[in-house]
Amino acid sequence: MIKIDSIKDIRKLLYNEKNIAFVPTMGNLHEGHLSLIDIAISVSKTVVVSIFINPAQFTSSKDLKNYPRTPDSDIKLLSRYNNLIIFMPNIHEIYPKHSNKKYDLPIIANELCGKSRPEHFNGVITIIDKLFDLISPQVVIFGKKDYQQLFLVKEFAKYNYPKIEIIGGVTIRNKYGLALSSRNNLLPEKQLINAANLYKELQNIINQIKYSHNNNNRNIIERSTKKLDGLGWDIEYIEIRKVSDLCESSSKDSQLVVLGAGIFMGIRLIDSIEFCIDQPN
Repeated sequence: MIKIDSIKDIRKLLYNEKNIAFVPTMGNLHEGHLSLIDIAISVSKTVVVSIFINPAQFTSSKDLKNYPRTPDSDIKLLSRYNNLIIFMPNIHEIYPKHSNKKYDLPIIANELCGKSRPEHFNGVITIIDKLFDLISPQVVIFGKKDYQQLFLVKEFAKYNYPKIEIIGGVTIRNKYGLALSSRNNLLPEKQLINAANLYKELQNIINQIKYSHNNNNRNIIERSTKKLDGLGWDIEYIEIRKVSDLCESSSKDSQLVVLGAGIFMGIRLIDSIEFCIDQPN
């Protein structure tokens, strides 16, 4: 395991590498991150994991301040891997001067999570652009939990880094079904089972759509939203979208994803589940 904190040193180390797999993270690592690293190791002998809390993607200074920071335990967790390159730059390495570049993102960047977090995805693409240019990976692995982010990164890479393959890793969940997330650590342990109610309602929505004769998805979503509100949630959105482009779905679409976001005990959590609807012959 090699730990590097400067752009100069990471460029020097990777200069002659031709097949790099890259896993970008913001630290506070958990089994979900490790599952992405496992994918990276399966496709390349040279694996880079970055740990950098990107201020450009936070729309709240309080949220940025409260984001979990656990560098020592992150390093310890990664020590199980041989030949791993850990890139842990400070903010002055990544942003030597204030960055206010605006990217021409798809309209979907302003919907779902983008609706309540203006400029969030511009901040995500800002750091992705910097890291892709610096590391020059052939493969990059992201988790599907951040489904909208994954879609936008794929779209950005398609036109700006066409040689990079973007892989989406499956969402890893705890025993209650809660998607693993660094933000989960901000919740009391006894509340984790209640935090899984978002996932359970997304499952419930899928089951109703698949097996009921009610074609009004909006009514189904409204009932689930009301139920979650009664369980202490402040639901931001629950939407059913097409997997192909994240646009709103119709009765003719079969490859779908249900996405949800909300505040539980002051913590913003998101989740998503892909599913398929059988179309009549």
